[in-house]
Amino acid sequence: MIIKPQIYNLKLVIIALTVLLCALGLYSYINYSSLNQYKNFLVDENALIEAELNQLSIDYNALKIDNQLLSDRLEKSKIRIIRILDSVKHITPDIKLLTHYKEQLHAIKRENAKILKLVAQLNKENKLLEEEARLADQALDETILLSKNLKQQNINLSKLNTNYLNEIDKAKMISVSDIFVEGVKRVTTSGNIKTTTTAKRIKMLNVCYTVLKNDIATQGKKELYFQVLDPKSNVIAYKGDVAMGDTSLMYSQLDVINYTNNNLQTCVFIELLENETLIKGEYYITVYHDNQLIGSATATFN
Repeated sequence: MIIKPQIYNLKLVIIALTVLLCALGLYSYINYSSLNQYKNFLVDENALIEAELNQLSIDYNALKIDNQLLSDRLEKSKIRIIRILDSVKHITPDIKLLTHYKEQLHAIKRENAKILKLVAQLNKENKLLEEEARLADQALDETILLSKNLKQQNINLSKLNTNYLNEIDKAKMISVSDIFVEGVKRVTTSGNIKTTTTAKRIKMLNVCYTVLKNDIATQGKKELYFQVLDPKSNVIAYKGDVAMGDTSLMYSQLDVINYTNNNLQTCVFIELLENETLIKGEYYITVYHDNQLIGSATATFN
């Protein structure tokens, strides 16, 4: 009767120990699972930080910044990323270190955001400047084109003006018509002219002509130069040379008239030189004024 209570108590102790062992086992299992989860968490966080750092490094390398100050700030951030990334790759995950690196990563991200904002602002300003430069270049091109067009117009107007002036000068020129040439063997004391068509008997030529009316020509003294060429193109009755532009004219006679814008009929004697004798054939008579040929005629002597 005394043994049974002892066995009962022993059973209770065994049950209690079993329950305790089970509880300890369950606790150990739970702690083990939690520890594995914690380690996995640290590994994942470490990998996440490493991945973000790698991406930041790639993004930084892709940035092209012309501004020297921003470029220096970007370079410093890249150096910080490289150092943190190197540490993250070679450390054993630890919550304290990971927290520190996360803070560094957030700081770099904030710096990155500031840099990107400044870059965006600079790009915007650069686009505005580029647009202003484009508009300025366009305006300059238009100005140059306008200047060329105006220059060409001025050239055209200058040519047109020159043509007008030339036409006006031509219009203002006097002209000679109805030139009549006769051979003269002598003039009597009473003023009668004895003419001849025999070349060797001619001592002078009597050239009568009409200066035509021209309302826009200038009035006053006009110098008319006559040149007479024999059938061999030799100048007869040579009196001298007169400049005619870039050349000179060997003239046979100078006749000065008083022009009043009206028709003027007049004559001039062209005396041969001493011992000068004409030959048979056709003679060519031309009249010049102000470097211009203003009339011509022919005469034939036997």
